[in-house]
Amino acid sequence: GRRLHATARMNPDWRVLGLEVRKRRVEEAIARAERDGLDNVLPWRLDARTAFAAVLPPASVDLIEVLFPTPWWNPALRRKRLLFDAGFVTDLERVLRPGGLLYTATDVDDIAAQIDAVVGDSEALTPLPEAEGQARRPACSQKSRREWACERDGIPWTRRYWVRG
Repeated sequence: GRRLHATARMNPDWRVLGLEVRKRRVEEAIARAERDGLDNVLPWRLDARTAFAAVLPPASVDLIEVLFPTPWWNPALRRKRLLFDAGFVTDLERVLRPGGLLYTATDVDDIAAQIDAVVGDSEALTPLPEAEGQARRPACSQKSRREWACERDGIPWTRRYWVRG
């Protein structure tokens, strides 16, 4: 929620939606936004797959950031809960506006390869060089929890950017 909060604070003309399934994290984000009088931050307790497939209207989102999706090492859970598959990418394409940006970050090589494969199959999403993708993201002074931990522990991570045609 801290990254969500910082993005909303630094970009008051944006509506910043955060999707999280853990109740405590959503409650923390709501309390922080209320404390600081931020009315442009929307923490929702909702699975991203549901939000992109059935809740958000078509071509309504300028930026989607998928930060360090859980790899689900257990094979049974992996099949059920792994985020990036062809259906999820189709749903991302549906809600992104033309010119909208998809940003992904992961420190798990297998997840990076899967993201590259399924997003690479998309005809609607075009990869961007890192510098161009970074320049399109809104200003934010806060790193995600996992990004901070990777930097602290010297763990490399993969960043990717795509634009919707």
